[in-house]
Amino acid sequence: MNFSKIGRYLLIPFAVFVSFVPIFDPLNVFSSLRNTAFDLFQNISPRESISSDAVIVLDIDEKSLSQIGQWPWPRSVLADLVNKTYLSASLGFDIVFAEFDRTGSNELKKQYQSNSSLIEILNKVPDNDDIFANSIKDHGTVVLGAIPSNTKRNDFVMKFGLIEQGDDPRKFLQKYSGIQTNLKNLDDSATGIGSMSIGNNDSIIRRLPLFENINGNLVPSLSLEILRVAIGASTFQIKSSNASGESALGEETGINHVKLGNLIIPTNEDGSAWIHYSNKPVKTIPIWEVLSPKYSQADFEGKILIVGTSAPGLFDLRSTPLENNVPGVNIIANLTDQILSGQFLKRPDWIFGMEVITGLFLALLITFFIQFLGPIGGLFVFVLGNGISSFGSFYIFNSYSYLVDPVSPLVICLICYLVVTFFNFLFTELERSKVRNAFSQYMSPVMVEKLAQSSESLKLGGERKEMTFLFSDIRGFTSISEKYKGDPEALTDLINNLLTVLSNEILNNQGTIDKYMGDCIMAFWNAPSEDPEHREKSIDAAFAMSKALEQLNKDLNRYDEDKLSVGIGINTGECIVGNMGSDKRFDYTVLGDAVNLASRLEGQSGNYGMQIILGEGSIQGLSEDKYSVCELDLIAVKGKSEPVTIYTVFNKEDSAFTDERFLLEHQDFLKNYRSQNWLKAKEHIDKYRFSKTEFTLYYSLFSERIDELSKQTLPNDWSGVFIAKTK
Repeated sequence: MNFSKIGRYLLIPFAVFVSFVPIFDPLNVFSSLRNTAFDLFQNISPRESISSDAVIVLDIDEKSLSQIGQWPWPRSVLADLVNKTYLSASLGFDIVFAEFDRTGSNELKKQYQSNSSLIEILNKVPDNDDIFANSIKDHGTVVLGAIPSNTKRNDFVMKFGLIEQGDDPRKFLQKYSGIQTNLKNLDDSATGIGSMSIGNNDSIIRRLPLFENINGNLVPSLSLEILRVAIGASTFQIKSSNASGESALGEETGINHVKLGNLIIPTNEDGSAWIHYSNKPVKTIPIWEVLSPKYSQADFEGKILIVGTSAPGLFDLRSTPLENNVPGVNIIANLTDQILSGQFLKRPDWIFGMEVITGLFLALLITFFIQFLGPIGGLFVFVLGNGISSFGSFYIFNSYSYLVDPVSPLVICLICYLVVTFFNFLFTELERSKVRNAFSQYMSPVMVEKLAQSSESLKLGGERKEMTFLFSDIRGFTSISEKYKGDPEALTDLINNLLTVLSNEILNNQGTIDKYMGDCIMAFWNAPSEDPEHREKSIDAAFAMSKALEQLNKDLNRYDEDKLSVGIGINTGECIVGNMGSDKRFDYTVLGDAVNLASRLEGQSGNYGMQIILGEGSIQGLSEDKYSVCELDLIAVKGKSEPVTIYTVFNKEDSAFTDERFLLEHQDFLKNYRSQNWLKAKEHIDKYRFSKTEFTLYYSLFSERIDELSKQTLPNDWSGVFIAKTK
């Protein structure tokens, strides 16, 4: 089963899953990012007000408090304010008057009820709350504020008509069990009462609710009620999902818009409206100036006035996308001005679906591009797609006032890009590891690793360097094959077992197996990686191969004439190593005379009765403490006219062959042989032919040679070179 391929297919449903995360958004991460993006849009492109100071804030600022006195002021002062603005289109109070005026005559009578003379005087003085109520009634367009509450149970008196179309809007509005209203005589005198709630905002006020559900009663916002009174309308119309002309396919998707006279206000599903803050500050007049002779009633004619406070001590400072510490009354004024001028930010429910589809499309596109073009292809789609998405979102905001989220698709794509890239890398590594393991069966793991790290190695060409080569061949393979003539499968198993144990020892000694040629193994050292101990490691590999072969014979119960044996030829010299072949198919291999000589030395191992034969280059620099090197002959191998000196080697740690005296006498034997001193040479052979079993076949060979050569007339300059007739 190809788990990498399955894993890649699983990345597609992962991309789909991530694309739908914003729908649930359990940690409100996407909504927070979305709001941040909308704040940025407003900072870049704030609203340009076109209502020309139609809405004015009458501010209870610090100077007003210092000149008029500490808040709350006597209601008689507020009555003067109401009278001064008699000609305004409407006058709204972003304040709740829930308690009696403590400076009014009624409250003073309670406080001084034991003082009969003072009570008699106070009975003749109108109460401040009554004065304020009368001024409100005479004004005729005053709107008071109220605060939704789950603890207060005050009754709310509707002063407007209401038409509901479609689904019940109460299902979608914020629910409260009660409301904090004003004194009864004040509420009775007011033309309208509006909610001062800021709705479900975080620390930044981005939208305000247009209606609240107060124990089943629909209460309009202060802005909406101020506008209703200002334009002389009597009825609100709320249009929700499944109303006539509204397509919701039977789903209860929320409130669509609120209509007031000729004003149509688009809403979110919860009945709130986005505030597009103006780049021009709301016109603000301190109340102490309003009450001064500087202003007359004519100055406020036809204006919408909202009374509020900017004094920090009265705790009505908020934050908006454009600035911090903004008086709450300014936010109400901004929304009122926005509605009056018909400049709305719109985010209908279909936009969210479009965002999800956009994120899904880009996520799938990134996933496919990464699969086929790698991380760079995916990055191209990520940058291009999100660039278009971000620019498009701002363009739609700036040109059409639609709020389209640029961040959610970006976050979705970023998650997909990182996760898909990571798993694509992981799957690629798994495949690479699989290929690496597979190729390790054919070539050196070192070479496989080199190819995996850099494709620079995958080109035709080679380099000249000194290397050590090892050839190993099974002796008597023809006779072995003959015994398995009727069972080729068993022969195959035998050869595979033999090649496996021998190859393992080569690899364990950091050798590179170049190729298998039937029952022959060709290996080399010092390529592709540099190895200054290539001579020693090749010899150690030969010793280890000999031991492994002995163990294999035991495991297979092969003894005496059935015993498997190999001949090993080792030679060191310069060659060309690299990729050889055609531009369609090539092998990493070696070329050079040193390679051919190693093969010829392996062929001579059986003739000399030695398991290991080395060329002269392979014995240079060997440790005398570890190895015993013994010269064998001066030979011109088949196909070569130039003679070479050949050697065999023994491991002093593992072998009983440590007789230094013998080695010296053996060297004298070769001198006598090459100087045609046959008698002395024969004496040495007779002395050691059977006592040194490792040399029995070797000395028998030389004994036969001496017998033949002694019958010949050799030239005086004969050097003892033996010319091999076979490979």
